[in-house]
Amino acid sequence: MIAAGAELSARWGGRLVCLLAGQGIAAKATELCGYADAVYLAEASLYEPYAPLAHLKAVQKLMDDVQPGAVLLGHTYIGMDLAPRLAAKLGVGVAGNCFGLSMEGDAVYFLRPMYRGRVQAKVALETRPYIATFQPGASELPPPNRTGKVTRLDAAPAEGQKVRPLRTIEPELTGIDITKAEIVVSGGRGIGTKDNYALVSDLAEALGGVAACSRPLVDMGWFGTHRQVGQSGNTVKPRLYVACGISGAIEHLHGMKESGIIVAINQDPGAPIFKVAHFGMVGDLNEIMPELIAEVRAARSSSDTK
Repeated sequence: MIAAGAELSARWGGRLVCLLAGQGIAAKATELCGYADAVYLAEASLYEPYAPLAHLKAVQKLMDDVQPGAVLLGHTYIGMDLAPRLAAKLGVGVAGNCFGLSMEGDAVYFLRPMYRGRVQAKVALETRPYIATFQPGASELPPPNRTGKVTRLDAAPAEGQKVRPLRTIEPELTGIDITKAEIVVSGGRGIGTKDNYALVSDLAEALGGVAACSRPLVDMGWFGTHRQVGQSGNTVKPRLYVACGISGAIEHLHGMKESGIIVAINQDPGAPIFKVAHFGMVGDLNEIMPELIAEVRAARSSSDTK
């Protein structure tokens, strides 16, 4: 999001302004000064937990002051709720779930995945200010070479609050953090059935790594997003990444392309995953993986006895 904002400000010759709203975030605001020309801090209890109308009022107040050409939000539950509210108030369009920008002459296109990441769409918004949500971690942060200052934004209670939080439901903690693993074995739609995921788990265990998955398995309800590799899940950079039955959609590649060694197993020789893989095996997973698991276990057992 900050990277996209920096790109737009450079193209338009304007400033990059950030807004933080919440509680206990003053230190984060100071940290952002290296990445923005100005940081506005709306710090009050009314912003925590997320209150749609209070946050909307803070954004509108800042927009009145700075007159932005674009408003970029994170593609989180807050951004996904706040962006369309703001767009409706202003009578403009919104581009959601973006991962980058494309500049062509004077035109600005927002890049987003479609059809579960199988294609990359270029979205043109007709009216400024452009409003878009960006996937967290979609782009590398630019160098912190700006010298912004923190300015307090007065908090004012929003009237007519029609939505209020009742409770926060925390995701189930499994003790598995795939982002820190040195070896990751991921399964995708190509594994067939949920029972076949045992092959992914067994290979991960044999290699001394962790088992993960691609977005389709999360969409089908097999696993939570804590296991998901991809733009809408987690970005991993292991020494070894094994993709089992994963076609290699853009959404997935952005989450694992910086892995040290990538091994792909897929029955489709034309699968995009082979374009980024260092090693590939074409064939039936049900035939390849049991043999691979046995070979890995035998090799590790032999190594342990020496």
